[in-house]
Amino acid sequence: MNALRLTTPAEKVQQLQEKLGHAAKISKSRKFHALYDKVHRKDVLQEAWRRVRTNKGGQASTVRPWQISRK
Repeated sequence: MNALRLTTPAEKVQQLQEKLGHAAKISKSRKFHALYDKVHRKDVLQEAWRRVRTNKGGQASTVRPWQISRK
């Protein structure tokens, strides 16, 4: 019997992001109607706020809106 590995909130959020990204790639037309229960989890919200504090509320990406080519 394998022991369950304890994961940190950051790892849980990363796993959720990977699963959602994978599902979106598999089915381009998939709609994610019921994400509220996943996003509203306490561990997800705590990790989100930790990332905001770490980033001092700035943009997560290093690409600025004016750097995006609009064709």
